[in-house]
Amino acid sequence: MKRRSFLKSSLALSAFSFLPSNLDAFKELKPSLAEPVTPLRPARLVKGDTIAIMGMAGAMRDPKILTGFIQIMEQQGFNVSVGQTVNKTFGYLSGSDEDRANEFNDFVSNPLIKAILFVKGGWGCGRVLDKIDYQGLKKNPKIILGFSDMTSLLNAIYQKTGLITFHGPVGNSSWEKFSLNSFQDMVCHGRDSFQKPELPQLQSFSTWQSGEATGELIGGNLTVFCSLLGTPYWPSCAGKILFLEETHEEPYRIDRMLNSLRLAGVFDEISGVIFGQFNDCNAEKPLESFTLEEVVHHQLKGYSFPVIWGAPIGHVKEKWTLPIGVQVRIKAEELSLKLMHSAVS
Repeated sequence: MKRRSFLKSSLALSAFSFLPSNLDAFKELKPSLAEPVTPLRPARLVKGDTIAIMGMAGAMRDPKILTGFIQIMEQQGFNVSVGQTVNKTFGYLSGSDEDRANEFNDFVSNPLIKAILFVKGGWGCGRVLDKIDYQGLKKNPKIILGFSDMTSLLNAIYQKTGLITFHGPVGNSSWEKFSLNSFQDMVCHGRDSFQKPELPQLQSFSTWQSGEATGELIGGNLTVFCSLLGTPYWPSCAGKILFLEETHEEPYRIDRMLNSLRLAGVFDEISGVIFGQFNDCNAEKPLESFTLEEVVHHQLKGYSFPVIWGAPIGHVKEKWTLPIGVQVRIKAEELSLKLMHSAVS
């Protein structure tokens, strides 16, 4: 899925244009936008629980995606409640902003719904962030899981409520054994550690900068994460472990977005970075471009925090389910990530 088909990389700059004209002013602004939050753990999923599936971003064009997704969830022993938004089309969206926000809030208020999952990514979550019932989520915490465009929703929910959210597959993801096991380990069994798996896609999984660091996990898709800059939904980055992934963006676009994070002071605050998979992020004219790795090195020059490159996160078949808001410890040399406590209660 081409992220720029839905969210132009210039959005990162347009968001940045709302920031104060100097870094000191932005640092003064950030406390009012991103007060510290106390993590709130949702209940773990058990067989017999009811999960909701809905459309929160792009419209679903292939009904087989939904059929397959329902089957996978039912095979895990869950009951499934399907929202009306999965069958709605409003331009490129799965229903109007009101349709999607209202359905999400209805699922939040329903005590029988233990988790909300999404049929696909695309673009659309950012349009409803100001319509989410955050107080309702505090009263009725539940598992919220997705990735790509859901990056904005996951981080906004954590920022506004303290509820731990989950960066993991959506309905049109592959849900192969590795991804399914990671999903179950995180939201059903309360897994607390991640090690380098034996996957062909991870030949580049490596230590870029050694060291250990502890902090709460935040992040997701780079483009979407940057779109939160300067908004009330931007999470505090102080002491955090940032994870980022991307797909189908050229190196100069990656450079632009990382530069926005650097100028906003993000790299001055974080404790470490985990880069996931950057799928097909190659230059159209490679002889006239830096490589992806070169632009990342340029933007991180001078920073001493640990950096891991190429983790199984993002727009790839096999992926980790990661909890946003959980305190973790990373050891770059070991390519390991350990949760300081379970993400679910």
